[in-house]
Amino acid sequence: MTIRKKYLNWLVILFLSVVIAVVFQQIFTSMTEQGIASGGPYDNAAAYPRLIAILIGVLIALQFVLSQFRSTENDSDELVVNIADLRRPAILLSIFAVYLTLLGILGYHLTTTPMIVSVMVLCGMRFSLTTVGAALVISFVLAYAFEVYLKVVLPGGIFSLNIPW
Repeated sequence: MTIRKKYLNWLVILFLSVVIAVVFQQIFTSMTEQGIASGGPYDNAAAYPRLIAILIGVLIALQFVLSQFRSTENDSDELVVNIADLRRPAILLSIFAVYLTLLGILGYHLTTTPMIVSVMVLCGMRFSLTTVGAALVISFVLAYAFEVYLKVVLPGGIFSLNIPW
């Protein structure tokens, strides 16, 4: 089965627009109710997701404008993408969905390293001690940055695993 590039671009724009809508819905409901969506950028947990969502929105708009200016004189020459070529992006989205689902249950430290290893292996790295080591380093550096510098408490999960930095 194949899909034309024009329609694939519209699907990507639709997907990213839904992501932006979910981010702002979370900011205006859940984060507001918790009292963490107000204040300046240093004490506002919604500042970073809002900034990323706005950046994605600007890039979507830019992509849309650029796609309108491209000349498509002959629709028969339009690039066609095989659906099987979209398997890797679908698996990446699935990995991320499973990660987000398990994050609240098992916590950051038990879910992040396997997620990073999975993404690295899917993107072509061989599963080895180096891959696991790199994933551990990335996971702990991110945890340190978020907990020490940004003062964000990462989910501890059912085991309440948190590192006292």
